[in-house]
Amino acid sequence: MRPHAVLIGYSVRGRVVLSTLFAQGHATDFTVIDSDPDRVAQASVDGIRAVTGEGWRLGVLWSAGVHTSEHVVVAVTDDAQALRITSVVRSLNEAATITTLIRSTELHELIEFFGADHVVTEDRAGEWSLEVASAPFDDLPHLEWVVLERPVVEDEIGLLPLECGNDVLAVLRDGQRIWAEDPVVGKLRGDDRLVVLTDAPAPTDGL
Repeated sequence: MRPHAVLIGYSVRGRVVLSTLFAQGHATDFTVIDSDPDRVAQASVDGIRAVTGEGWRLGVLWSAGVHTSEHVVVAVTDDAQALRITSVVRSLNEAATITTLIRSTELHELIEFFGADHVVTEDRAGEWSLEVASAPFDDLPHLEWVVLERPVVEDEIGLLPLECGNDVLAVLRDGQRIWAEDPVVGKLRGDDRLVVLTDAPAPTDGL
């Protein structure tokens, strides 16, 4: 059976964490759960199976295959919901590895108590993306998704990051990484660099 993962909350940060599962060969396909119809529609456009509904409802989790999944990533924006979802997922699947993203470090131990194997803060999610981007391709034979850095092209200058495609995760500007969905980033500049999610290796110089 192909290792399956479920992403609850189709967010930029969730996709960063999920990409590490592919990079490490822990998953080969996944299903998305999201209560936002627009995000579900985007997942479908991206060619990903998606289930609409609240991530704590048993029927929704069952439809997504959480009960038989090897990995579940909880990436909702509300920490209280993340705790609730983690608890329900653990009650449904005792064997799955659960990774839960949170904003507040104060809930770290509590979410672990309710069933999370890994609790990742927003800053740590960014570190994971850089780790994947810096890993040699030869060491990742089962890689399906990777996170790479590229320059802004001329046609993208003046656009918002999310107008450049769903694969854009973050912007590197003045030595700082700003998530693509953060309004503080504003319009792209010529000296910006983009952190993107891709299923292809970075181009080799000279080819």
